[in-house]
Amino acid sequence: MQGHSDTVNECAFSTDRRLLATASCDDAVRLWDVNNRQCIATLREHFHSVNSCKFSPDDTLVASASDDWFVRLWDVKSQCCIATLMGHTRAVSSCAFSTDGTVLGSSSDDNTIRLWHTKTFMNMATLQGPTTGVEGCDISRNGILASASTSTFSGNAILLWDMSTQQCITMLSGHTEWCNKCCFTADGTLLASTSDDKTVCLWDMRTRARIAQLKDSRNRGMQCSFSSDAAFVAAACTSDTVARVWDVKTFRCIANVLACAFSANETIAAAGGRACGVESFAVKLWQWDP
Repeated sequence: MQGHSDTVNECAFSTDRRLLATASCDDAVRLWDVNNRQCIATLREHFHSVNSCKFSPDDTLVASASDDWFVRLWDVKSQCCIATLMGHTRAVSSCAFSTDGTVLGSSSDDNTIRLWHTKTFMNMATLQGPTTGVEGCDISRNGILASASTSTFSGNAILLWDMSTQQCITMLSGHTEWCNKCCFTADGTLLASTSDDKTVCLWDMRTRARIAQLKDSRNRGMQCSFSSDAAFVAAACTSDTVARVWDVKTFRCIANVLACAFSANETIAAAGGRACGVESFAVKLWQWDP
């Protein structure tokens, strides 16, 4: 699916699988109709690279995070920007909705994670991260926010935060270089994290222990995604030609596909420019049949 004029940094499916959102270095977010493979909207308000995009759980909103320091909320139906969330003082690397859709988390190179109310658009809390940037974040159904840090006082780690108390409760150490992105399974029992150390770590959220370190790439890992049944995890790399898909039970790499995100029914995976090759700037859809 052609349309972006620069690298696609992230893609996300709506929960009903009808739409795909893509965030690009061309300063735009595009919405695509998955069935007819057509771009139905180009969302332009950012004035620098867009690093992340996410649908709200009810598919009414899309959030985008950009190098312009802003987080924007878009109404999917009207395709208009309804809020610009200002507060970060450096590039915003990632964003994630809570499972009830009332809170949006954003991580930034300014060393903070901010929590925003999606109805009032107010900054509810600012969580102070490590001494350097926070590259990724995700929120579990259990009210735990995970942040991927480029450095901490005890090394490269994933930090876990209790959203009710806004306190850091655990540090997951295991990566040997900068952590880039992280994602929870739908039930919140597992967390995956990618890193410049070219591995994907899987963490058991009940024990806070690392249960696997998946090594199958020559390049640093970026976006990662679980299938909705948590049976598979995919990770896309910066300059590799493929993403890897692992079986979560066996920790075995079962496929090399261009995939960054799974649709709700595991039938389609999508990839952006970082997996396809930056020269194409394309978004591709595959039938996923494990």
